[in-house]
Amino acid sequence: MSKGYNTRAYISGAPGAFAVIGTSDFGVTSGGTGPALTPSASGGSLATTTARVAVAWVTANGISLVTAETTASVTGATGSVSVAKPTTPTTTGAPIIGWLLYSSSGGAGTPLLNSAGTVQTQINLVTSQGTFKGFALATTTVVIQIYGTGAGEPAVDTSGIQPGLPLVAANSTSDYYAFVPNTGSQWKVQKSVQYMNSDALANPTGIVLSNIACTQPVYPGTAITSGTSQANWVVTAGSWMVLNGYLFQATVGGAVAATFIGFAAFNLTTGKTTTDGSVTWTSFGKAALLRFRFGNTSGTAATPVATAYELFQD
Repeated sequence: MSKGYNTRAYISGAPGAFAVIGTSDFGVTSGGTGPALTPSASGGSLATTTARVAVAWVTANGISLVTAETTASVTGATGSVSVAKPTTPTTTGAPIIGWLLYSSSGGAGTPLLNSAGTVQTQINLVTSQGTFKGFALATTTVVIQIYGTGAGEPAVDTSGIQPGLPLVAANSTSDYYAFVPNTGSQWKVQKSVQYMNSDALANPTGIVLSNIACTQPVYPGTAITSGTSQANWVVTAGSWMVLNGYLFQATVGGAVAATFIGFAAFNLTTGKTTTDGSVTWTSFGKAALLRFRFGNTSGTAATPVATAYELFQD
């Protein structure tokens, strides 16, 4: 005799797409307090100027974006600036092994360049992105004798597998972009992205993750100066775009070619680059771009906690 049991099987379907971003994947938080400066009328070759200085952090993976810029008035013509290393950020990813110094006497908004004219000798800092001249983490003070003449400040964060989480201004929002493999094209832009936090780490007070979206920015990407024709398109370094399922980031910004170079001209191999006008695109292979929208309802700037995200779409 039947006892009324329902013999139908209940089976949960596997998600259509699944990926994990680990706690240790995040690079060094972008922004942050800049270095304290102490100008002197002697000890260097600086003219009477306003010194502008920022610091970038170096990990075994690469270089972070720079800290906030700080300024000081220098009296020349034999002036110098003593730079105190800011508090070293905490990171869950690759440990910080050193720091780079960027300086200029130009007006606000002009590029900061790596400083080679310092009392302290720079050392080789070896990363997976190459070897860079900078200062050991134990070096707490550097004296600038000549403003930066080297490479410009980094436009793209390479300090982690994923970029560093943003410093979200008070009562504001910030979009953060991460990437996940998408070899089988499982990730779809028309589906919502859901997530779990197995680490169960709480965000700072006021920080809220409002949503995660799978996005597919069309050429020439997420950050351009628009014009009436392609000849006027200028791409900002750091901009992301997707072509036929392949993810690219503009690691060098500039004007794109006046005529589209065509998909066949792009090097699709992960880590390889393509020149498009004055833009350099770096390939991330078949990957999906996920936009995290963080809000900050508090009155103080704060950074989301680095935690594991188990991401999926049904």
